[in-house]
Amino acid sequence: MSNTKHKTKTGMKWWLLLSAAFLVLIAAVVFFVQNRGGSAVQERQVTLTDVGFDTPVTLQATCSEEDFDKYTKIVSDTFLQYDAYFDQYSQHEGVNGVYTLNQQAAKNPVKVDDALLQLLEDSMDYMEKNPKFDITEGKVLSLWHDAREAETPYVPDDKDIQAAKVHTGLEGIEISGNEVSFKDDTVQLDLGAIAKGFTAGVAAEKLHEEGLDNGYINAGGNVVLLGEKPDGKDWVIGIQSPDESGSVVQLVTKDPVTMVTSGDYQRYFEVDGKRYSHIVDPDTGYPVTWMRSVTVIGPADQSEAADANSTTLFLMPVKESMEYAEKNGIEAVWITDKGEDTGVKPTYTTSLYDVYVSDGLQDVIRLSSQG
Repeated sequence: MSNTKHKTKTGMKWWLLLSAAFLVLIAAVVFFVQNRGGSAVQERQVTLTDVGFDTPVTLQATCSEEDFDKYTKIVSDTFLQYDAYFDQYSQHEGVNGVYTLNQQAAKNPVKVDDALLQLLEDSMDYMEKNPKFDITEGKVLSLWHDAREAETPYVPDDKDIQAAKVHTGLEGIEISGNEVSFKDDTVQLDLGAIAKGFTAGVAAEKLHEEGLDNGYINAGGNVVLLGEKPDGKDWVIGIQSPDESGSVVQLVTKDPVTMVTSGDYQRYFEVDGKRYSHIVDPDTGYPVTWMRSVTVIGPADQSEAADANSTTLFLMPVKESMEYAEKNGIEAVWITDKGEDTGVKPTYTTSLYDVYVSDGLQDVIRLSSQG
């Protein structure tokens, strides 16, 4: 009798040990499946420094490592491909881009890919609507580019600037199907005021098509939020201080938006203590001096428009710029040096800057602790 009880207890003990071992095995298998190849879902970020546009591009997403590698390749490939289309300073093998157009389109029609054709057509539409947006001022911008990049920077001769300004305007461009030609042999295109926003928008669309619905792309001041934050919290994105010490104000939102900044601190040079930025007024041929930055904020699928509009608003005096934005349904944040005579009361004032916020952003823009 006692022997029977002993066998029963021993059998139960082995059953419990076997069950425990089985559970441990299941847990190990689950852990392996979740973590093999870095497939654990977590927040990941990479900054790409060799994808063109003379700017780093950051991608952040919450996903597996395998998916993140796929998303990173999409962003990298898109920016490299579109940089080849839009680069006006270098020829890219096998690509009829802006450089090719500037060299050959006045002699013979040049066939271009659909992406470049789309941006050209969009840009021409913007030129008809936006008084300060001009993709045909390439000759003027080249003068300033050469002056900025010289070993000893200099201000271009006014006679050269005025001569270059003569050869601008939509009438110099002709599009037939996928072929582009220039009627004026001195027309030079520069898509710098819109190309990065267009490319960021295309990259975001491709990421959505591959299933990414969170995170962001930041292409040197061109930000596209790809969805809500996975933790349900607000996005908090700073608008950079012109002295690059931090942020002046912050956007706080749950909504996916696009946010594009044009600023005089991104590319500039100084001569005799005067700052000259890379953003040139097509009417005068000179950079403006009254604005430090303009940030346009809009729906996430409007990166291209936000890029074009930020340039337009930057080149207008603040009061005129704010009136234009209100009339055209554009939401923006303007930053000037403190005390700049604008004729408008600033929304915020810091020790260095005055900040103006459009009505539609009053509830989502706040002063940064760094401001």
